[in-house]
Amino acid sequence: MGKFDKFARLKAARAGKKITDIEDEKNSNVDIYDEVDEMEYRKHKRDQLLNDDFIVDENGEGYAETGADEWEHHEDYYSEDEEDDNIGETTSTPRKKRVKKVRNKKSEITRFFKPTAAKPVKTEANVDISNLDDILADFTNTAVQRVKADSIFGSEPKKDIFSSVKHRRARDKTSSPKLNVNRSKRAPVSVSLGSPVSKKAKLSSEPEEYYTAIDFDDYQNVPSSPTKNDRDTVPKTRNKIEKNLDSKKTADEVVKAEADNEPQNSSAVQTNKTADADLDDSSDDDDIVVAKRRTTAFVDRDVNLSSSKAKPILKHPLNSSPFKDTDVNSSSVASVSSPVRFSDSSFYRLNEDEVITKDESGEESLKMYWLDFAEVDGSLLLFGKVQAADGSMVSGVVQVNGINREIYFLPRERRKQVEQEEDDESEEDSDENNDEKKSSKITTNDVYEEIVPLLMDKYGLSFIKAKPETKKYAFELPGIPHEAEYLKVLLPYQTKKCRNMVIPADLEGETFWHVFNANADIFESFVLQRNIMGPCWLEIKKPDFTQLQNATHCNVEVTVSSPDYITPLSADMPPPTLNVLAINVQSFMSMKSGKQEIGSVSLALYKDLPQNRPIESGLKPDEETTLVRPPGASLAFPPGLKQLAQKKGMVLRTFNNERAMLNCLAAIVKKSDPDVFIGHKLENVTLDILMHRMYDLKVSTWSYFGRINRKQFPNKFGRNSGRNNMFYLKEILQGRLICDIANNMGQSLTPKCQSWDLAEMYEIYCKKKYTPMEVNLANPAFGEDAGRLLAAFNENRMAVKMIGDVAFGIQILSLSKQLTNLAGNAWSRTLGGTRAGRNEYILLHEFTRNGYIVPDKEKGRQKRHGTSDNEPATAAAGRKAKYQGGLVFEPVKGLVKNYVTVMDFNSLYPSIIQEFNICFTTVDRSKLTEDELPEVPSPEIPRGVLPKLLHELVSRRREVKKLLKDPRISTQERIQYDIKQRALKVTANSMYGCLGYANSRFYAKPLAMLVTNRGREILMDTRHLAESLGMRVVYGDTDSVMVDTGCDTMKEALKFAEDFRKRVNDRYKLLEIGIDNVFKKMLLHAKKKYAAVNCTINADGKESTSLEVKGLDMKRREYCPLSKEVSTFILEKVLGDNDPEEALTAIYGYLEGITTKLKNNNIPMVKLKINTRLSKDPVQYPGGKTMPAVQVALRLRDQGKIVKAGSVITFIITNEDADKGASVAERARSIQEVLSDQSKYEPDSDFYLEKQLFAPISRLLEKIEGYDVVRLAQSLGLDSRKYEARARSLERETGLQPLESTVTDSERFRDAKDFLINCPKCQASIKFGGIQSSQQYRVTFSGIKCGECDSIIPVLSVTAQLEHFIRHEISLYYAGYLTCSDCGLTTRQVSVYGRRCIGGQGTARSCKGVMKYCYTDRMLYNQLLYLQSLFDVEKAKKRTLKPLYDITTQNKDDLPPELNQGELDALVEQSRPEFGVIQSVVTKYLDDCGRRYVDMGSIFGFLK
Repeated sequence: MGKFDKFARLKAARAGKKITDIEDEKNSNVDIYDEVDEMEYRKHKRDQLLNDDFIVDENGEGYAETGADEWEHHEDYYSEDEEDDNIGETTSTPRKKRVKKVRNKKSEITRFFKPTAAKPVKTEANVDISNLDDILADFTNTAVQRVKADSIFGSEPKKDIFSSVKHRRARDKTSSPKLNVNRSKRAPVSVSLGSPVSKKAKLSSEPEEYYTAIDFDDYQNVPSSPTKNDRDTVPKTRNKIEKNLDSKKTADEVVKAEADNEPQNSSAVQTNKTADADLDDSSDDDDIVVAKRRTTAFVDRDVNLSSSKAKPILKHPLNSSPFKDTDVNSSSVASVSSPVRFSDSSFYRLNEDEVITKDESGEESLKMYWLDFAEVDGSLLLFGKVQAADGSMVSGVVQVNGINREIYFLPRERRKQVEQEEDDESEEDSDENNDEKKSSKITTNDVYEEIVPLLMDKYGLSFIKAKPETKKYAFELPGIPHEAEYLKVLLPYQTKKCRNMVIPADLEGETFWHVFNANADIFESFVLQRNIMGPCWLEIKKPDFTQLQNATHCNVEVTVSSPDYITPLSADMPPPTLNVLAINVQSFMSMKSGKQEIGSVSLALYKDLPQNRPIESGLKPDEETTLVRPPGASLAFPPGLKQLAQKKGMVLRTFNNERAMLNCLAAIVKKSDPDVFIGHKLENVTLDILMHRMYDLKVSTWSYFGRINRKQFPNKFGRNSGRNNMFYLKEILQGRLICDIANNMGQSLTPKCQSWDLAEMYEIYCKKKYTPMEVNLANPAFGEDAGRLLAAFNENRMAVKMIGDVAFGIQILSLSKQLTNLAGNAWSRTLGGTRAGRNEYILLHEFTRNGYIVPDKEKGRQKRHGTSDNEPATAAAGRKAKYQGGLVFEPVKGLVKNYVTVMDFNSLYPSIIQEFNICFTTVDRSKLTEDELPEVPSPEIPRGVLPKLLHELVSRRREVKKLLKDPRISTQERIQYDIKQRALKVTANSMYGCLGYANSRFYAKPLAMLVTNRGREILMDTRHLAESLGMRVVYGDTDSVMVDTGCDTMKEALKFAEDFRKRVNDRYKLLEIGIDNVFKKMLLHAKKKYAAVNCTINADGKESTSLEVKGLDMKRREYCPLSKEVSTFILEKVLGDNDPEEALTAIYGYLEGITTKLKNNNIPMVKLKINTRLSKDPVQYPGGKTMPAVQVALRLRDQGKIVKAGSVITFIITNEDADKGASVAERARSIQEVLSDQSKYEPDSDFYLEKQLFAPISRLLEKIEGYDVVRLAQSLGLDSRKYEARARSLERETGLQPLESTVTDSERFRDAKDFLINCPKCQASIKFGGIQSSQQYRVTFSGIKCGECDSIIPVLSVTAQLEHFIRHEISLYYAGYLTCSDCGLTTRQVSVYGRRCIGGQGTARSCKGVMKYCYTDRMLYNQLLYLQSLFDVEKAKKRTLKPLYDITTQNKDDLPPELNQGELDALVEQSRPEFGVIQSVVTKYLDDCGRRYVDMGSIFGFLK
């Protein structure tokens, strides 16, 4: 059969005519398609779409989204339906190659594009109707053979891997495209098609900016995207085909004819004009010509196969849909035993006429508000709400095909000589040509000629679109030019030959040396290319309603062939309302199966909740119900349960078994079609249990919980309980948002909680107290008593209501929506609590708009191997970056009785970035060494991208705050404005975090160092200004200073603070300091630990006070409510108006009463609960036996409770078995266990008095004048003798001490220098420690004897050496060396600015640190006391000298034997005269020192 006859047969087939020529069909050996009727086609298409569950990988290995593309393994994966018979082409077994080891760290191009060992994929006889390349393979048999002859990585004998590039000139004469770009004038590229006269041709089907490479067997007019879709290509009239065939035009004439034709079908996958002409690109002035290869026949591929009446169906279709179906036995679906069975009849689908709208010009489009997304096999699914023609809102899904990666190849300056394989020894190129290549400058055309053929062969593409484009780069990779011309290549995400294949960023070739944007995911590419900033209205043009049929659980299913048909609409349209379903389950451990089973499920449906305004807390649900099954092992409910439920007004639906209950639950979910699930511990507990129970019970309708219609679970789901379960659940639930009020996002909005139990969150944020009932449905008692069982079910019902109240009270949906729209990412990711992800997306959008290439994602292996050559691997392993952070002043510890003003810089780090123009684009980091601080940008440099972005956020927040202050606005508007300003504040303040977060794509340690350095300087300048005005700075932390004004009234303090604020703000343009708080009294303990009385002025002009606490023990969850209650009472007394002595007396009396109540068991058990969060699974703690929280967690797990890493364990320490010697951990019991039987348990009063009360109270009072630790211990009923030593230590720190020290020498002299004596005879250096055992010397009756030579060291020699040692220490003190607390500079020069560092250059500008003396007078005084103690025979006699050896670190066998007491007493009396003489040397200097008589700290404390 001739080729034209085959074209005629093809035309007839497309027209729907039946072909009866069996003999010709047999001879042609081309089985194109079968003919079916309309109903059979729809049935096949539906089965085809449902037969693809993308969670299961093609090779059976399973799939879990981890956020990492592992490109090191380059295997090509094929499914069975892709390995059909080959047509018109024979293959041979590929030979194995021996490749040289590549030593270069960068990925060589030969490694990535090397042929795989997998079996070659045969050309398929029956292919997708959207692409006819393989169907028409025998029409271009000659071209196919030529492709095989020139194949780079085929099964033929090995050739030079770069033969397609290096021998380009020879091959250009026959087949390959030749591109000559005039770079100066952007002249059109000349095209050689083999005709006698070369002509310039421009195809209207291609954008004017792109090169297009086409394979040999391709027709001239190719689709604009290489992806193969189910959608038919642009139709051409049959007359055009006949005209081309009959006239037998030349190649040039065909190209010219095709260029003059306009597309006829606007709904095709790719159009000649609209699809590609709409591509957003800045290089509209580029003039390009498509290079074509000579073909043996020209066949128009853009034929509309859907024009025929009968639907063609393939015998072995290549399904481009992401869905895979698995036969499900419908009989296995359990019938629902309770009132009514939910069916699909309640879930209707809308047709095209019901949702399509027309604009003023008559163009049809679909409007959808997208909420969630899913990435499916090279396409993107957008889920949301579709506006119907009547204005109603229904659920919808849009499958976006044709999304391409925008990959940028950076050309080299000169061509690189690449290592060749051992067998590749082709020598066709002459030495002259090689020299010419090496010396010529590389252009994007050279990169195009090298990489495009390799990509086409590697990915199995018929064409690739590419163009030169100028882009900017300003990030951390060294050597990348700030601005350069790149080769931009559009590459599909999935091809039949390469699935999940990612080009490595460090790939190198002869003409290029880096690749950018190759690993961007589909969603990122889509939102960046279409400039979509979070959930919004989308206008969808040319939607196809035939491709997706029952593939999802949405009312509307459409497909678009290109992302260019999707356009975000303006924000003027109000967002649609949402259906929100609150859900909670009651589970119990089955004794039979050993698994968690579900006893009841409570649901509350809230319909039509607004997105653009806050939701009132306490909103009643539109519908609520509780699904229940017989509890535990019971087979039936106790009598009277339903009647009792009706009497109580509770909607209860009963089922005979768990499977029937779950089937009904799934039906309710599908019928209500919620957009959002809300719950408490929804991700880790509720949905996890539900999905696993549906999996175990084989509930076929499990996929209703998501919006993708699936027929089988993920491949490895249910096999283990690892962290991958979270990824599986998110995949299953795609299409519906998961709002968990107890996850990271929820906890960030509820910082006042400590355990994040539902009852605690409800009490704190809804101001309602609720005490939950302990429920264990495995208890047989619940199956016997209807009232008790109904009370248990009512607990679940109340939990659902509390979940809704808390979620609406903290406005988690509204706030997360605002954050998502600011960042431009997905709502589901914001609800997951990923702040770093939000920062990345807002920067991705901003830098992309400004023409920058953004940093690539670092995948799993890249992170494990380190971020770059200069960064240690630990920096990418999740650890904090090692650089100096914010400045924190050492606090003036104790009670401050004057008014203290807290001056706080508004958004310090964002303001610094704006003030000093700190950005990737402005700070030069090219020549920095490791940890070197970059220079601040010059004022002449234009404002960078990051400062512009922050300025916009801050300005928007300022405008919103103005609206917030308007007294005319309503309460709802006030809440709405507050949500917006909070979102703007959080976004702006977190922007700095991406600079210093090592795992961020925008990690820039030099920029982070520069920001924090400027912050420290600003804070230090502010302190110097305050001190110059006579004020005392008592504390400062990062962005605030606390100034003691010395005022006694609030009015005077505010006046002083206002003057100080103006002086600071006059120094800067954008930085602004404000008055944050005014403290009437303040108690400072340590850095970040203080308590204060916050003072404010009411509207009537009166002062009101409140207690503010930060960092103290009472703020930690490890302390019980009783401890916090007592601490609050103590602080109120200490910070009150009473004298300290009166306050302490009241405190001691109060504690005595608390002690009596605790020992008599009169304190409620709930006040004794302790909360501890588990950082890992309880079985993984190595010392878990001594940890109460771990032991309680293990007991709870044995009882069937769900305990995981991150769980907060609440327990009480009881006195059970205390008399038997049981440890504290063994006596710990969960709060539920104790409350269930309070008569059985009593608290361990000794534990609570010592650990929970004495410890935090003693820390609160230790800086209070008159505090007595012994008196505190007595008031708590503790043994006061254990605390006498601490009392002496406190006395020494707070008052003047006599000559004799009240602490041990080992403690007091731990930092003193050792006294070394040199033996006059052997010159051995001896560490002398007085009369005690030593291996270096012995004190004998004749004197000090050397341990090396046994000679006696004369007393004169010892006194001379001691004198020399003392004088050396005194000279060191008077040398006056100072060291900087910031930069570590050591110098003797003092700045004219007082204690300010002079800096490395002596200008006092490069550093704002504080100078301190290296050797203080206190250190010298302590050294003299130590020397005096060495010769104190009375201390030696009492064995109180500082020991020479540390018994805690040295082996006792290596220590010398101690002197017995008799020998020691004799030595003391014998040595008293000589040691008295030596000691007098030290006493002479101590008599001249005033520290023993005067409190030097109060006089010279500023020298510390």
